[in-house]
Amino acid sequence: MKPFMPLTIRGTRKNPDKSARKARRLKLDHRRIGLACATIAILSVLLSIHFFPSRVSLKVGDTAPEDITAPRAAQYLDAAETELRRTKAAASIGKVYDVVPGAAEQATFSLNSIFAAVKSARENAASMPVERRVGRIRRALPSALSVKIPHETIISLLSMDAGTLRGIEDLSRRAVTSVMTREIHDDPAEVRVAQGEVAAEAVRLVSDPRKAALVGELARVALRPNRTYDVRETLSQQEAAQDRVQSVYMPISSGEVVVGQGEQVTQQHLDKLRALGLRNEDIDYRSVVSLTALVTMAVLLVLAYLSAYYPDIYRSTKTLLLLSLLAVTGTLALRVSGSILGINLSPPQVGYLGALWVVAVGMLVAVLVNAQVSVVIVSMLSIVLSLMPNNEVRFAVSAFMTALVGIHAVANLRDRSDLARTVGSLAAAGVLLVWVIGGISNDSISLMRMGTFWAGLVVPIGAAAIFLIGTVPLERLFGLTTHISLLELADTNKPLLRRLVMEAPGTYTHSMAVGHLAETAAQAIGADSLMARVASYYHDIGKVKRPHFFIENQNVENAHDRINPTLSALVITSHIKDGVEIAREFRLPGVVADVISQHHGTSLVQYFFDQAMEEQDPTVALESQFRYSGPKPRSKEAAIIMLADSVEAASRAMSKPTRAIIELIVNKVVADKLRDGQLDESDLTFREVGRITDAFIRALTGTLHARIDYSEVMDNRKAANGDSDPKLAEDTGEDEPDSESGDASAAG
Repeated sequence: MKPFMPLTIRGTRKNPDKSARKARRLKLDHRRIGLACATIAILSVLLSIHFFPSRVSLKVGDTAPEDITAPRAAQYLDAAETELRRTKAAASIGKVYDVVPGAAEQATFSLNSIFAAVKSARENAASMPVERRVGRIRRALPSALSVKIPHETIISLLSMDAGTLRGIEDLSRRAVTSVMTREIHDDPAEVRVAQGEVAAEAVRLVSDPRKAALVGELARVALRPNRTYDVRETLSQQEAAQDRVQSVYMPISSGEVVVGQGEQVTQQHLDKLRALGLRNEDIDYRSVVSLTALVTMAVLLVLAYLSAYYPDIYRSTKTLLLLSLLAVTGTLALRVSGSILGINLSPPQVGYLGALWVVAVGMLVAVLVNAQVSVVIVSMLSIVLSLMPNNEVRFAVSAFMTALVGIHAVANLRDRSDLARTVGSLAAAGVLLVWVIGGISNDSISLMRMGTFWAGLVVPIGAAAIFLIGTVPLERLFGLTTHISLLELADTNKPLLRRLVMEAPGTYTHSMAVGHLAETAAQAIGADSLMARVASYYHDIGKVKRPHFFIENQNVENAHDRINPTLSALVITSHIKDGVEIAREFRLPGVVADVISQHHGTSLVQYFFDQAMEEQDPTVALESQFRYSGPKPRSKEAAIIMLADSVEAASRAMSKPTRAIIELIVNKVVADKLRDGQLDESDLTFREVGRITDAFIRALTGTLHARIDYSEVMDNRKAANGDSDPKLAEDTGEDEPDSESGDASAAG
């Protein structure tokens, strides 16, 4: 036997009317197709509405025939101011220079070359005329250097004695080395400044004006720039500075006159009209078609995902309608976020407001439908947010990651304090993302402070408010039940539970105990423990109509002693119908009403059936009169409550609740339900049934303060092996196999 095999009945009779079933499936398919097409159409219009032409068709230079006022608040891009700020930012960068490697060494080398040529001419051409020696020196030098040396300077060097020449060489080298330690850009003006500095340095080094002039002239010739202008890097830094300039958006107030009558239209007027959506000359078919294709792909991908992984959601047209409504509402909210209440908002503020709606819709889908499906919807809305005009991908990233935190926080709400923790988690995540993304984008501190306020206060509080306000009407409109509603029903001061405790106190105590057992078992298998606990509180609410017919509410007299077994069974089983009617009257959620109708399934009212058998021969027709009308539990939670109800009722018959007896009773109750087929429609697996059984044993052992009695353990083992023990049967309630305390022992 496979451990994960669902507890279903193989060979169940199929619906013979195949044509009717096929027609019903096609009808549902048509509904889904129509819903998908409507969703695609609405989303496409919302996303591409600014690509359609409008009533204003003015051009630059035209005269406005009438006043054109703003129908809503908006912001327009001030192109002139933005460009001015970009120009100033580029100008503030200035030129970027690179270091010339070895510039100082090259200057010294040039100086050495001059003196080497002079010395060579003095030694090897002393007999030559001066002009020829000057020509020889010039030929020995590089052409670029030769043309710079004045004729008089070379003659002066040739005419002085060797000692003076060595002194001039040393002083010239010192002057060049001193000035070359400073930055000398390859700008002609800066080179002239450096030449002036080297002349001043020569005057400082030499007291003789004639020698100082000669040293300054030689140093000036050898001097060269040590920084060269880098055009590419300069342009790159200027472009980066321009990119860091925030686009300037100016506000347009609702009702403001954009263009006055008789006023000549300028480019700024057209920018305002375009921001208001009043200025489109032609339909941008390419953009409209592309957006429609993108929306179609997104909707089809979501449907394919639901069909593959969540077929129950995919088959529910009502749930698909809810998803479509939330997606359209979220997109519409993103479109109008910039002009809500006529408040002028900057583009970053519009982005955070869009993130608020993405987070709110994600939380609603997580609670109303499914947390995993909510992740898909949030990812699609984040893409939509990135497509909004004046928004950036950064807000889409922030919205998506913050929404994931919100989905995780609300998916398992267990008490009201969880909502406060949700707001705190959203705030922490939002602020962290502001500073992380701001650091990546090199945002200013003031911009990140503003983002901290929006992401840490406005977004979490706004999303939580939308979540709370939207949950109640949506769950009533679509017949859904959220944990928020269950938490409200769990309040024991609710009128229905107060009525139960006043009119049927024994049933109330029993229901609370069943709730504890069901919650523990649901946690053990990963089912909805909150739903199991709350539904347990109300599962026997029908007993308030005739409480004295159920033994837990009886004090002395047993009402069943005066009526026959058939009528007793009818009274006992009627608490199901009564409970459903009360649930409808008090507008209890559908999941709770389902548990009320299913928590006995089609079980047999064994006690009164045995009484009837003593009076007449048992037949199939007779047995059907003593069974509940069903249906059987159709969810794991309903099946757990059925087992918890039976186990709790059976545990009341124990006089000495040792662990061995508890295990025996729990295993017997569960085995009886399995054998009777009561769990076949619940999708429980045998492994889950084992975990539920262990959870019941642990819970009962703790609440009943079980103690080990080794003598009784041996007796119980004998009983399990077939050795009957009347006392054991009395203690464990084996003569009362039906789980309901009133059913099992209504006669006392």
